[in-house]
Amino acid sequence: MLNKSDFDFISQLKDDYPQLSHASNMLVKYKSNLKDLEKNALDLLVPEYAKYLKNMLDIKTYHDEDIRKKVQHLNTYYNFMREHGLDRAFSSQGKFRLTILEEFLFLLFKDYVNHIKHQTNSHDVLDSGAVKAYSNIYFKARDFDNFIQSPEIGINEKDQDYAIYRTFDISINHEPTRQIRIPAVAIEAKTYIDKTMLDTIIATAEKIKSGNPHTRFIAVTERYDVSYSVDPAYSRIDQIYVLRRAMRKKEWMDIDETVVLRMFHETIGHLERPWSDVEARIKNEGIVI
Repeated sequence: MLNKSDFDFISQLKDDYPQLSHASNMLVKYKSNLKDLEKNALDLLVPEYAKYLKNMLDIKTYHDEDIRKKVQHLNTYYNFMREHGLDRAFSSQGKFRLTILEEFLFLLFKDYVNHIKHQTNSHDVLDSGAVKAYSNIYFKARDFDNFIQSPEIGINEKDQDYAIYRTFDISINHEPTRQIRIPAVAIEAKTYIDKTMLDTIIATAEKIKSGNPHTRFIAVTERYDVSYSVDPAYSRIDQIYVLRRAMRKKEWMDIDETVVLRMFHETIGHLERPWSDVEARIKNEGIVI
């Protein structure tokens, strides 16, 4: 039977941190008309998840040792699900397992983002989490006369599983002000990537980078299921991190902390290096692009 105090704890944290996508998924499922298998799975999982979430949020800094601890907590939670067969209790359409990784990305970068907000006094414009990210503006009109007199603007956006982004207010041709969210970092999260998924991610990278060429666009996946003969280097994906260092159908491997650390440091490195300042890039790093 579900411990109500654990459920209330998760619910309160979800109110405090709206970006907790796995908590949201869990709460929605529990309030739904569940099958016995799903309900029994949640009864087992909620106490373990409450403990996992508390351990993650108790870490307030982002030193390497803190990141290693977060990966250890993540592996403990994943392994509990696996050992009890709980991840198979939910359909893939509900994205129950996927939201674990999406939420982990928020928890991984949360303290760094909070540090930057405080350092730059940007609490009102800087944020992180799942977002509809800006890709481009286009103009539309009913006819040529309307195009001349009062064309309207359209804004294309792409759902991103995780992003570190800035909100902008824009207004064109006296239209009402609209908000767009431009990512400095955009991440696609997957439990595995196959060839079809890779093609979709490549297309998304192209669109996101058309809106901001300085966006670092990466994919993060537990496993990889694309032929080794396919090389995504030609695409605008900056990197694909395979957290279990394994193909989809290989033996079970834990999330690798060295891969997570590399992803974290390379992401932060992108945020802290010059973007358009060619002179600074040459002086600091001896490179132009």
